[in-house]
Order: sequence, then structure tokens, then C-alpha cells
Amino acid sequence: MNVKKLTAAAAAAVLLVSNIGYTSSSYSSNIPNSYAAGSFTASSYSKNTEGFVTRMYNIVLGRKPDTNGLNTWVNRLNTKKATAADIVSGFFNSDEYKKKKKTNEQILTDCYNAMLGREPDASGMKSWMQKLNVGMTLAVVYKGFVGSNEFRGLCSTYGITPGSITLKYARDENYNRTYFVYRLYKNCLSREPDTNGLETWCQRLKNGYTGSQIAKGFIFSKEYKSKNTSNADFVKMLYRTILGREPDQSGYNSWLNKLNNGTSRESVTNGFIFSNEFRAQCTKIGIQLGDKIQIPEETLPNMNQRNEILTLVNKERASRGLSPLTLNTELCKAADIRSKEIASYFSHTRPDGTICYTVLNGVNLPVYYHMGENIASGYTSASAVMTGWMNSQPHRENILSTDYKYIGIGVVNVNGRYHWTQLFIG
Repeated sequence: MNVKKLTAAAAAAVLLVSNIGYTSSSYSSNIPNSYAAGSFTASSYSKNTEGFVTRMYNIVLGRKPDTNGLNTWVNRLNTKKATAADIVSGFFNSDEYKKKKKTNEQILTDCYNAMLGREPDASGMKSWMQKLNVGMTLAVVYKGFVGSNEFRGLCSTYGITPGSITLKYARDENYNRTYFVYRLYKNCLSREPDTNGLETWCQRLKNGYTGSQIAKGFIFSKEYKSKNTSNADFVKMLYRTILGREPDQSGYNSWLNKLNNGTSRESVTNGFIFSNEFRAQCTKIGIQLGDKIQIPEETLPNMNQRNEILTLVNKERASRGLSPLTLNTELCKAADIRSKEIASYFSHTRPDGTICYTVLNGVNLPVYYHMGENIASGYTSASAVMTGWMNSQPHRENILSTDYKYIGIGVVNVNGRYHWTQLFIG
């Protein structure tokens, strides 16, 4: 039969199920009197197409069939224009059924009774609920029931072709893949996935997105960054999001220590992504691990010198029981600009007339509410720069301030001498 005509006929049949009323004169003679879920068995109905369709009306819609609706479905089955799967899809997707606003548990119970002729078993119900709870649609449930041996056996007793149901959404095709995306929403963004977002990410993974790409998409999204989480919470999130488990204490302490001592979040995230645990998960859902996330520090020149200064600063702070400062890429870029200014004219006085160690407000970095600045010039080593700063009271106070969390270090090499600018950000 022409596919378009078949589709149109199926749609018309669904409308019949949804909208046509019935009268006492249209009842089939073999319909039981009770319509409570679970009260029907295969033996309650005639073993023919009429009996099968009647079961759908009784169990799914909770009523006796109207004559037009019953005749339409029976005719479609008898002429092989529809399969049992088409009937199931038509009834469960009908407006009449949807208007009942049943819970997922109730819908699953109806599926068991209508398609398997029995009450749900606990393990089966749990398995289907897991799929629905991560965002898979009811279509995956219908397909699963239709493809079961029990349903095929039921169809055999009525002499009809079981048929099949085709899934339309990527989120319905692979539970492990969908659960992986769901876990990112719940543990990284702390919310249930929106339907479009879940489908988009599942589709991307289906089309070749890698594990590192999707991890980066969530962890470094504007939505997550806007949370301004602490380093401690960031590490916990990585365990739950990337590894799917709670952190072990030794691992947690190790990663947190790295962050607190200036390692970037991108670098730490790469450590999780390239773990054997995450690699195994990617294999399980059939995706490639992918490339590492670009580390911001790697885009900056003179990183050895920056890290030397960072280590010495945090060593001084640690000796006084102060928390370490974290290297901030954007601040390093701003510090580089200031370093170039200093290289052209060395002065503790800024272009705006203020002194370098005074607190600044804004300073073209509106996301930070204030900052302190240290400068040094003419030194040939990081330790010499540090000694110079610590011997200057206002510069030392900046280094040891409890107001700041981040540090930006600028480096300019002029004739073998280093000009440094250091910014502490509160």
C-alpha cells in the first residue's frame, strides 16, 4: 500500500479512538463488565482481531469500544494494513489516553496489562522507570513491549502480526548515552535536563561528539561558570559528573591541592577526562574519548617564569597560614599589558597618577571589585623579584592580604632583565 495513504489511514484511526463516542447498542458481546486495570487476561476475549482491539479499548482507554472505532481497527488488521504495534501506538498515543494524565507508573502498568496480559514485575518496572527518569520517552517503552516474546506470543493467540515501533529521537536509542547526558545536567548544572537540550546533546554524541567535547560543553558553559563555585565544590562536581561517583578522600585532597596551588580548572578537568574510569564509560556508550581541553596557561608565553613567581607567592602565604592564590589567565593578560607599560618607562606611578601598590577599583576588569598591584624591574630571577617585594611593606601587604583569591602575573624581558607586574584580585 502507498506509504502516505497508510499514514493517513493510521492518523484517521487514532482520531476514531480519541473522538468517536459510543452507545449502549454498539457494545461487543464479548466485553467484560469490569474495566479496572489488571482485571483482563487473554482468556477474557475472543481469539481474533476483534478480541485484540477490544482489549485495547478496555485496558488502555478503560471503556467499551464504539462501533466505528472497533470496525476501523479490525478492518485494518484483517486487511494487513496495520499490525498489532500500530494498534498499540494508536491507543497509547491517542488524545483520549493522554487526557487521562496518568503517571509513568500507571502508564507502565497499562502497558503490562494491555501488551503482556499480566501485572508488572518489580524488576521490570524498575528498569523501565530508570529509562523514563533520565528523559527517554514512552516510545522506548512501547517499542520494548512490542518487541518482547510475551507480546509476540499474545499476538499469536489472536492470529495477528506483531509489527514494530520505530524510534524518532536520539535520546531513546541508547540508555547509557542518555543517562550520561542526564548525569551532566544533574551533577554539573544541578537541574533536570530540558527536552531540547537533552535531545541535542544525545544527537551530538550519536553524530560523533567526543567525551571531552561534551564535558567541556557543560563544565565550562556560561551556566556553570555563573555559579562561581569554590575549588572544593568544583572537584566534587568533577567526580560526580565525569566519574559518576562520590570522591575518594585521597584523590579529592590531591586535586583540590592542585587547584589551590594555581593549577587551572581546565588542567584538572583533563586529569579526570583522561582517567581509566572515564575512558571505560566512553567505550560503554560507544563514543571516542577525544582530545584534551585547551589549558589557558598554554596560551600564555613565559609560563615558567609565571609559575616560579606563583610558587614563591603561595609559599610565603602558606608559611603564614594563608590560602593559596589561583593563577587567572585574564588577569595575566592584563598584567602583561601593564608590564609593557613599565618596560617603556619604569615608575611606581601609574599612567592615571595613582601609586602601584594602592587598591584599584575596576581597572578595566569589572568582574573584580578591587585589586592591588606590585611591580618590579631589573631583576634576573624570580627569587630576586620576590625578595624585592617582601622588603617593601605595601607590596608585602598585597602579597599577604586575605582579601584576594586570584593572581595575574605579567612578564616582559628587556635586555635580559624581567619587568614583572603582579595583580591580586579580591
